[in-house]
Amino acid sequence: MTRPAPAAPRPSLPPEDPATPPGAFERLRELLLGSEARELANARARIAALEEAQRALPERLPAALAAAPDADHAGRLAAALAAPVSAALGTAVRTQPKLLVDGLFPVIGPLIRKSIAEALRSFVADLNSAIESSLTPRGLRWRIEAWRAGVPYAQVVLRHRLACSIDHVFLIERESGRVLWHAAAPELAALDGDAIAGMLTALGEFVQDSVGKTSGGGLESASVGEHLVWVVAGPAANLACFMRGAPPPQLRERLQQRLEEIHLHLGEPGGNGPDASSWAAGLEPGGLLSAADAALPAGRARLWPWLVLILVACAALGLWVVRDVRWNARVAELQAALATHPGFLPLGIETKSWRALTIRGMIDRDAPPLEAVLARADLGKVTPKLEFGRYVSGDDAIVAARARRLLAPPAGVGIAVADGVLSVTGSAPAGWVAAARERAPLIAGVADVDFRLAERLDRAAALQALQRLAARAAELQVPFAEEAEPAADAAAVLAAIVAVAREAAALAETAGVTLVLQSVGSNDESGGEAINAQVRALRARWLADALAAEGIPGVEPVAGDPGSRRSAWLRIRIEPAP
Repeated sequence: MTRPAPAAPRPSLPPEDPATPPGAFERLRELLLGSEARELANARARIAALEEAQRALPERLPAALAAAPDADHAGRLAAALAAPVSAALGTAVRTQPKLLVDGLFPVIGPLIRKSIAEALRSFVADLNSAIESSLTPRGLRWRIEAWRAGVPYAQVVLRHRLACSIDHVFLIERESGRVLWHAAAPELAALDGDAIAGMLTALGEFVQDSVGKTSGGGLESASVGEHLVWVVAGPAANLACFMRGAPPPQLRERLQQRLEEIHLHLGEPGGNGPDASSWAAGLEPGGLLSAADAALPAGRARLWPWLVLILVACAALGLWVVRDVRWNARVAELQAALATHPGFLPLGIETKSWRALTIRGMIDRDAPPLEAVLARADLGKVTPKLEFGRYVSGDDAIVAARARRLLAPPAGVGIAVADGVLSVTGSAPAGWVAAARERAPLIAGVADVDFRLAERLDRAAALQALQRLAARAAELQVPFAEEAEPAADAAAVLAAIVAVAREAAALAETAGVTLVLQSVGSNDESGGEAINAQVRALRARWLADALAAEGIPGVEPVAGDPGSRRSAWLRIRIEPAP
């Protein structure tokens, strides 16, 4: 920074007169030099502030650069630093490559190992996928191609699975690292040749310094992103190719031959050589790949692949024939089973392949489902498509099912059909029997009806009949001659009582009630009360024992009240079922 010029000497003032009032001299100096003094003081302050800011700039610069990406002028800062940083890096690569290699040594090694590991994983995955697809139609085409070309199958797989493409070709002067020629694929943009040359030169020297001293070699290949870089070294220049995919093994030999042809034009190492147009035509990416593919050996055709193909075709044809025959047999079995299925009228089965089956026909509403028939047909995973229409079947089994659906018979009624004759047997309530007699002849498929039914009382009618039987039992009185000796006509009355008791027991089950049977003894008014009671008890016991002997147990003997007749009778009491 330029230092300010020294201030001009202040004019000297005469010494202050003792007679002058105090402060007058200062007021005079302020009037004469006040404005200049203030300007001079301000200038000195500004100079001091600038010097202080200049001294503090190294301390503030890192913080300012750290805050720059978050500021609005981050784009301007990046654009301003791009050119000088790139120029400095390029100069460092050309003038001090060893320093750059030493600095990148901790980074390049892990990057190279990681790149190699990723490339191997990708290669193994692609190769495994290719091996798995070896029996596919594409794999068979590749095997035929390998057989015709006389090359290993793996080489053809790699050519197709990892199709190679050359993106960039660089010819770099060995001593100076200068790019002599650069060619790129038509669809790609050109790269910075100087930067690429500097990178390859630095990598080559790094490899030479690290491992080349003992092995005598340099950098031959590297992985940069998705690109594989091959470097072919020559005495005067190196040839570098940026490729994607798996290059054919003949490509490196082609690059070596092309580099040898170029050296014939370049002359001695360090020479300028003739114009590039005389040798650059062979460095185009498309030309290099075409020449490498043309170098594949023709080989000699072999016979065994054709035999394998014929055997595979015969096996496939035999499998198809066997499967087709088995399928047709299953379809024929299914058609025969459908023809005998009651209530179904088959119209045809359409099958186009092993995966499609259509069944057409007519089916009665009361026909049994076809699922059991389809399950027995063993169609595998094929689900038949059913196209059915409705019709009324005259099969006996279907007519019987139709009669059961329309008549809804109660328990105890049997329905059967034979040659169109509907047979109805069993017992049923009178109301159902009357309705069935009207509806049965109207059922489709019924030619005649044979009713063999016994009418059953319903609960209310059975209860009324029981009440009548109870009154009837009270009227049937067994006569006695003396004490417990029955009269001559007692047997006939006893038989009538037994019949009433049995009929009452049958009606009680229908009515859903419980019967309590009691034998009651009776006598006339002659004799004393004690003797009469004893006689009534004997007569009640006689009737209970007589009913038990006729198969009606559980009759309770009861001594009745005095009456006008010498007899015994059966009392029937109706109680609700428990």
